[in-house]
Amino acid sequence: MTANPTDGPHRWVRRIDPDDYPILHRGQPHLHENLAWYATTNDIVVGVVVRDRVDDDFSWVAVLNSGSGFVTEDLGHSLPTEEAATKALCASMARLRGEANVF
Repeated sequence: MTANPTDGPHRWVRRIDPDDYPILHRGQPHLHENLAWYATTNDIVVGVVVRDRVDDDFSWVAVLNSGSGFVTEDLGHSLPTEEAATKALCASMARLRGEANVF
């Protein structure tokens, strides 16, 4: 079972449709699969959990809205489960959320 970041301490995170955001997310579908996209309630931090189709492990990427577009701020890779990647992404989003000074 995957972690649900919209419960508990990460209630300020919600699932999103990446097509609603100006973020390049085409990638290499034969190499990886975007599993879940999340954003803070004010859309300052956006993140994605990814499954590597080659290694069958999990990664995540957190991007920050700089005002002129989204910039990659943090990432993690080679995690054993989707749940571990989701938890790590939420921790990064919490840190970035606190550093953005706009919440």
